[in-house]
Amino acid sequence: MLNSTVVGRIDVTPELMILRVRPDDGVPNFIPGQYVALGMLGGTPRYPGAAPEPEAPGPEKLIKRAYSIGSSPEQRDYLEFYIAVVPTGVLTSRLATVKEGGRVFCQPKVTGTFTLDGVPPGKNLVLVSTGTGLAPFMSMVRTSSTWGSNRRVTVIHGVRYPEDFAYSYELRTLETSTQGLEYLPIASRAAETWSGRKGRVQRLFDDGTVKLNPEMDHVFLCGNPAMIEELEVSLATQGFQVHSKKSPGNLHVEKYW
Repeated sequence: MLNSTVVGRIDVTPELMILRVRPDDGVPNFIPGQYVALGMLGGTPRYPGAAPEPEAPGPEKLIKRAYSIGSSPEQRDYLEFYIAVVPTGVLTSRLATVKEGGRVFCQPKVTGTFTLDGVPPGKNLVLVSTGTGLAPFMSMVRTSSTWGSNRRVTVIHGVRYPEDFAYSYELRTLETSTQGLEYLPIASRAAETWSGRKGRVQRLFDDGTVKLNPEMDHVFLCGNPAMIEELEVSLATQGFQVHSKKSPGNLHVEKYW
């Protein structure tokens, strides 16, 4: 059942990690914004700080959870995942123990509709995330087909503490080198001495930092459900409509947890 190898691991903080996984059968084709299931066997040791499990799974039971892919489909060496390690997490408490060279399960089938397929060429993108909800947006901005037609792309990433900005260096580099990209990181629990933006991501809309035009902008929301619900209500009053296959709109939502 363990059909993939961990070929890279970056510990951003003790609670956040980036895993790079190479499936034995090669990286499948996918669209930026899609997700795939990762898994471990129940008998895999958990990390030392994990909370006790009410009921331990059987040692041969495959524990699976879905994770958005953070790498570009143009990256054929591995799939990248941005993962929050939860002390009570049945899977993440086991994934946290996997080192480079370790084996995991990676479902061959990739799925998900949280993609740019419903966005017409030339429309701008406002990609709003909290925590590891940034992952699908990293896949998008790393992919060449996202760019073109004088499109502007705004990446908003909200975290609790500045050290949680896992991809800040890459995004700042892209902001400098890629015409049309704006990166807006914001931390809700940053120290008073921190010089960056403080607060929740909603603040950037309330104070006018982000100005929207429903005729030109498509907004994508991924992360904390409270953030998504609040912005859904607010953006609806500004002319944004939730997108679906039956009813195309300019507000795209991924219920991340």
